[in-house]
Amino acid sequence: MAANDLAHELARTLKESNEFKQFLKSKEKVKSDASNHKMLREFQLKQWEIREAQMLDQEISEEKQQELERLYSLVSINPTAREYLEAEFEVSRMVNDIQRIIGEAIQDVMPIGFEESSVENC
Repeated sequence: MAANDLAHELARTLKESNEFKQFLKSKEKVKSDASNHKMLREFQLKQWEIREAQMLDQEISEEKQQELERLYSLVSINPTAREYLEAEFEVSRMVNDIQRIIGEAIQDVMPIGFEESSVENC
C-alpha cells in the first residue's frame, strides 16, 4: 500500500476514533454557549500569547501570568470548558504520538543539521 493511501486511512481512523468524536461533541457544546465560548477563547489566546513570548525568550509580566491563572481557574471549574480542554488534549496527544512515530522512522533522511548526533561527533 502506498504511503499516501496509508495517510488517508490514518486520517479516517483518527476521525472515527472515540477521542476525536468526543472532541467534536465537546467543541459543539462549547460553541452553543456564548459565555463558555468567549471564556475558552480568552484563555486560549492568553495561552498562545505567553507561549509565543516564551519561544521568543521574552519576559512574561506578572500581570500576564496572573491573568492566565485567573482564566485557568475559571475554565477548570466550568464542566463544559474543562471537558473540551480534556478532549482537545487527548486528540493533541494522539497527533503528537503519530508525529513522533513518523519522525523516528524518517530521522535518517533528515537534512544535515537535523539529525540527533552533534557536529562534534563527525
